[in-house]
Amino acid sequence: MTKIAGTAVLFVLGLLCPLILGKFHVYLLSEVIIYSVFGISYYLLLGHTGLLSFGHAVYFGLGAYTTALLLCKVPALPLPVAILAGAFAGILSGFLIGFILLRLTRIYFSFATLAIGQMLWAIAWKWRTLTGGDDGLTGWSSRNVVLPLFGECTLSNVTFIYYLVFIIGFFCIFLTWYFTKTPLGNTLSSIKFNANRTGFLGINNAMAKLLLFSFAGLIAGVSGSMFILLKKMVSPSFLDMFMSFDIAVISVIGGYAGFAGPIVGSFVYVFMVEYVSSLTENWQLIMGAFFVLLILFYPGGIVGAVHHFKGKFSFLKRGAGS
Repeated sequence: MTKIAGTAVLFVLGLLCPLILGKFHVYLLSEVIIYSVFGISYYLLLGHTGLLSFGHAVYFGLGAYTTALLLCKVPALPLPVAILAGAFAGILSGFLIGFILLRLTRIYFSFATLAIGQMLWAIAWKWRTLTGGDDGLTGWSSRNVVLPLFGECTLSNVTFIYYLVFIIGFFCIFLTWYFTKTPLGNTLSSIKFNANRTGFLGINNAMAKLLLFSFAGLIAGVSGSMFILLKKMVSPSFLDMFMSFDIAVISVIGGYAGFAGPIVGSFVYVFMVEYVSSLTENWQLIMGAFFVLLILFYPGGIVGAVHHFKGKFSFLKRGAGS
């Protein structure tokens, strides 16, 4: 009951943010939501099955390019259809890549995902006639769209993009949370801890992982589609290994063992990068030091540290009461 009340409060606060904050902070919060959705798709792989991917930006980038190409090439196409196409690109690529790579394990799997990610990045870089190469694709920010409840709005409107991202992001996060509570989600958690035992119980581990891979690709594809609406462009950097490493860092900062970890990590990462980079050119050094210290002292991330102090405080409180 407490979790439901807390979620309801966060939802209402999210709706009120554009009425309270300036456009710059609304823009940053939109970025936080998108990274949260992207981070949760990564959490599904790493937190539920222990699969460490160095190429998770593939699904993000393919979703982004699919939506961007449709918005550029098919001006009359409704925006929701373009976003759904990005989601389809994510789930399809997740299924195909998972089908190829899930026979690999540990570091071999991780480097194979990196290799596929860099291959697709190279294709996006070289195929200039389709992707725009290193110049990327733009041209949809002035487009007007008509949506229920919103009416007619332009894609250059920061407040409109925020509400669009907020509603889609909230739905994706809820859908992912619900997925983790299903029998399949529980099965995947058991596979992470003891794959042999789940196999002895008659569960097809490979098929369960493939379904998870596909679902994670879908969520990442949606986040990529939302990102191009916020950034007003798409480029090969959406596919490269640095984007994959960024989402891995976000997951570790927040704590990839818990569902709230990627959300907290996204908030901290986006705002720290924005404000630290505005203070010094050496912001990457500060971010790196923060990341190293967090790993050394609290490998469970910020959420793990909060649970640690919460448990410690409860223990001291019980000790004082006795």
